Amino acid sequence: MHSIGFGLERVAWPALRWPRAAAVLFCLLLAAAAFGVTRLAFDEDLRNTFASGSDGYQFYVNATAEFVDPENETILLVEGDRLDEPGVMQTLEDFQFELQLTEGVGGVYSLFALREAPNQDGDAPLVVREAGAGLSPALIERIRAHPVLGEKLLSQDGTAMVYVVTAAQAKAPLSVARDLNPRIEALADDLLAGTGLTMTVTGYPAIRIAIVDLLKRDQIVLNSIGAIIGFVISLIAFRSIVGASVTAIPAIVAGLAVLGGMGLFGANITVMSNVVPALVMILGYADGMHLSHAWRKHRDEGKTPLEAEWAAQQEVAPACILTALTVAVAFASLALSDITLVRSFAINGALAMLVGSPMVLIGHAFGILLLGRFWPARRTALDLLQRAEEPCAGLARFVVDRARPIALTSVAMFVVFAAMYWAVPPEHSVREHLPPDDAANAALGRYDAQFGGAFPVQIVVPATDMRVTAPERLAQIGAVHNAAAAVDGVYTPLSVWSLYEWVGGPDDATAVDKLERVLDQMPAETRSRFIGTRSGAALVTVSVQEAQTHELEARFTALEEAVQTAGGDTVRITGVTVVTNREASTTIANLNWSLLTAVVADIFLIVVAFRSFPIGAVSVLANTLPLAATGALLYVTGWGMQFTTVIALTVAFGIAVDDTIHYLNRFLMLHDRAAPLGGRLISTSREIGPVLIGTTLIILAGLSTTFFSGLPTVTLFGIIAGITLIVAMLGDLIVLPAVIAGYGRRWFEDRRVATSAEENEITA
Repeated sequence: MHSIGFGLERVAWPALRWPRAAAVLFCLLLAAAAFGVTRLAFDEDLRNTFASGSDGYQFYVNATAEFVDPENETILLVEGDRLDEPGVMQTLEDFQFELQLTEGVGGVYSLFALREAPNQDGDAPLVVREAGAGLSPALIERIRAHPVLGEKLLSQDGTAMVYVVTAAQAKAPLSVARDLNPRIEALADDLLAGTGLTMTVTGYPAIRIAIVDLLKRDQIVLNSIGAIIGFVISLIAFRSIVGASVTAIPAIVAGLAVLGGMGLFGANITVMSNVVPALVMILGYADGMHLSHAWRKHRDEGKTPLEAEWAAQQEVAPACILTALTVAVAFASLALSDITLVRSFAINGALAMLVGSPMVLIGHAFGILLLGRFWPARRTALDLLQRAEEPCAGLARFVVDRARPIALTSVAMFVVFAAMYWAVPPEHSVREHLPPDDAANAALGRYDAQFGGAFPVQIVVPATDMRVTAPERLAQIGAVHNAAAAVDGVYTPLSVWSLYEWVGGPDDATAVDKLERVLDQMPAETRSRFIGTRSGAALVTVSVQEAQTHELEARFTALEEAVQTAGGDTVRITGVTVVTNREASTTIANLNWSLLTAVVADIFLIVVAFRSFPIGAVSVLANTLPLAATGALLYVTGWGMQFTTVIALTVAFGIAVDDTIHYLNRFLMLHDRAAPLGGRLISTSREIGPVLIGTTLIILAGLSTTFFSGLPTVTLFGIIAGITLIVAMLGDLIVLPAVIAGYGRRWFEDRRVATSAEENEITA
């Protein structure tokens, strides 16, 4: 019989034939991987989440180079009921002064930096002239009425204020924020002690730090807990320390080898690739379970440990390799995305699967050579997998007797569930990567609620041959400014028009001269909030509050239409909020097509591997129904189709094919068209069913480690993948045999046998 593993399953044969030489090579590979672990690096740029070659993303990158970059701003949220007290206000002003002198700080903007409109002499006194006098209701009103971000600096009830700290280095790397933030916190602890105020560092740099710290923590927590859980589940399944060792340790080694390989070849750990080593480990447990179960069977038949391992490798390894290929194809399908981060995840995942499975096969061979003789050939009691044989056979008998009704019901369920799947709206949030109780994340939420939105939208009015202060140019900017301000859900507009009105506006003949003096006296960082540093384009900035993706898109569309109507078609909206929201929606839609590509490619691979179109045809429903069912659950619960959700579905599909391959592989080993089809399916379920249940439990146990992750997106990945795999196991034990025994019967049973069976049923 031809190999469904394309000959790649022989990777472990050298370990069985020439164990010493193979062991030396294997140890060298592990040493290289261990060295690679020491070189692991983590992606520290939040922009990379949706970096792509799209026009929208490139326009955003150019805008951040020319205008103020919100991703380079740290927000200091100060809160407390004593904010209005004279002594406290004086301390807060001192805090502003000390912040400006802090190394690494380029600028500090707060209510203490606000100035009145220039008088005829050009003087612009501070709005807060005497901090020692406290914060009166009248002063609160004057601050919040200030056209230059007044509402963004002080809450309406006067219990919270904001300092906007800009790093001296443009597009500062995370190392700058890591160095700067502790100094800011130490300064706050010193100056604000005894005031009853709390200061929380938030904003994009703080969010980035929190994400990277959790990524580092996850590598230790997920892999450590995954290793422990996999070993314990293997121990329960085989009731043998040796059995658990030869099953679990190769998987653990494979996961660590992949992690080391990422470090060795410079593949940064990201919010997505974070789970790749754990996935390799989880799939390794499944492969190890199949190998150990097959070894156990041959060993109990009287073979020596080495003979049993040869038999197990020849019987199971081809399906393990084919599984690795199908999962790799599922990963590779994600490379169709325009998003750099997704493509990187796809490549890393595909390569990891192609490395991980051979590592498990080789590791299992070495494990048996070292420990196999200590696992007794005969057992006085059945292990858990053996105890599940008859229940699995009984389930198969029930399915075979009702094959066509079950198959028809499954098709109907798929149609309904698929319709619900495609009705699930896309969902994305910048804050979704962090837990709600994270200090920086929670503070950003409070800032969003109290200060008119934490998420900036930049409206770029292209440069012309006129100065920004020319009347016609000011009229255009003013029209765009006012149009944006009139859009529902848009807050705190800021532009040159804000300054123009501040210094007198159209009714003041000297307003343009005052405006020019104000702009000329501004520091470069402050000026970049209004005018581009290179082209002379004008910027109108507004804020929006956090909302569901489709709600924000409707808001952005309305804003875009309004400002283009007012200022012309060349006016464009951009900003991190717009880019992430739109790129997320586009990416989620593209990933759904990638998932469809993975389904088609994996079914085709199964057809090629088994050299049988019927095998591919009968596997379709069992493998696509779990995807549709999970999508239906998302629709019912209202979770939305998140970025992570589609990734999890794609990877889970690749894993789910594992059980199908092993079931079909075992079924074809019993292939005899002269034998009754129902009997062969029952025998297949009796032999392979317990292992499918065991491997699914191990994978679910492995995925349960995601609940220990500090990243909600990783936890969501585990939940979605787990649900999909549970349905997939039921699909392989119920739907797959139902389709084979029902509408696929003519492909797998001699017509004379089928006719005889039908006549016997009628006679009975």
